[in-house]
Amino acid sequence: MKRKTLYVILAVITVILCATTIFFRVKSDQAANNLHDSNKQVKKEKTKYEKKKSDISNNIYYYISKNGDEKTKPVGQQYVNSEMLNSASNEFFGFVFNYSNSDDYKKRKDLASSIATNDVLNNKTIFGNAKGSNADVIDSLGLKSSLESVTSYLNEQDNNSVKGIVIVKYVINSSSGAKEGTKTYNVTYDKSQGKFAKVDSINN
Repeated sequence: MKRKTLYVILAVITVILCATTIFFRVKSDQAANNLHDSNKQVKKEKTKYEKKKSDISNNIYYYISKNGDEKTKPVGQQYVNSEMLNSASNEFFGFVFNYSNSDDYKKRKDLASSIATNDVLNNKTIFGNAKGSNADVIDSLGLKSSLESVTSYLNEQDNNSVKGIVIVKYVINSSSGAKEGTKTYNVTYDKSQGKFAKVDSINN
């Protein structure tokens, strides 16, 4: 076989191999993309399913809390009040522990006024003093706070209020690094006002 013919054959084989490699690479990428899209769709549908299941469960408990018999009604009321306390606690402590600068820190009280009475808003252990001098160190030290989690435990309930314990975990970031913290509160939530009537820190 002539050398020229051999070169031609090798060149053709090389082209075929390159084309085959590119073809399978494209197909592989398409399959990966399809799988990624499929996984996203499955995750999306699962989230929708879980939300629908949760909504149905909530509706059942809410119905039982109003229309249940002597045995089921207290169970429904406990569930509803626990959910109420948990939702309100996440909202309130989100206002308290999420800030990035002194302006955010000072605005916390105004934001929390939608869900807390004046007695709670005037609690210095939570919002500092009336002049907000505690905010002075926020910018100078470059402090930033973020709420990590809120865990609430219902202790007492009646037609007017719910009482419980709330454990808050948060992170303070500064130029020297991040520091995790935990605070525990005794709380009373007034259902008629839709506000916290009492928030007392157990471990200042």
